[in-house]
Amino acid sequence: MKLVKYPDEILSRKLKEVDLDNPGFDPVELKKELVEFMLESKGMGLSASQVGMDAKVFVMGDSVNNSTLCINPSVLQHTAETTVDPEGCLSFPNVFVDVTRPKEILAEYWDENLEKQTVKITGYSAKCYLHELDHVLGITMKDRVSNVKWNQAKKKAKKINKALS
Repeated sequence: MKLVKYPDEILSRKLKEVDLDNPGFDPVELKKELVEFMLESKGMGLSASQVGMDAKVFVMGDSVNNSTLCINPSVLQHTAETTVDPEGCLSFPNVFVDVTRPKEILAEYWDENLEKQTVKITGYSAKCYLHELDHVLGITMKDRVSNVKWNQAKKKAKKINKALS
């Protein structure tokens, strides 16, 4: 797997719904590969688009044993109460922006066993789910902030990248 970085056009494209009767991939194997790649890349989430795959799928978690594969994810409900926290993204190295997200969501997706899950997700996990959901819908964190905030974040990232090289 190879990480897709902005401005690759797949990051701005709404991904294809997965046919649950014929997904075109082994969901258990895909979860294993995506989680492994996500953890090696020091991420907390990874969408299919970030590895060049056109399928409405993402993983999230902080370890192999504490990770979730979400196929055809959606949000059924969300709280009006929001939080504002910095977000980063593997496809935008060292860029961090404050993004407003609902504090709690009711999410629906199919897991690696192709079983439907309906779960309440709160806090940091809700933020991660929504960030990855954005990816499968062709929305990036760049789309969630003003141009001024985005340009400031890019400037900071440029300094960090320069210091690291």
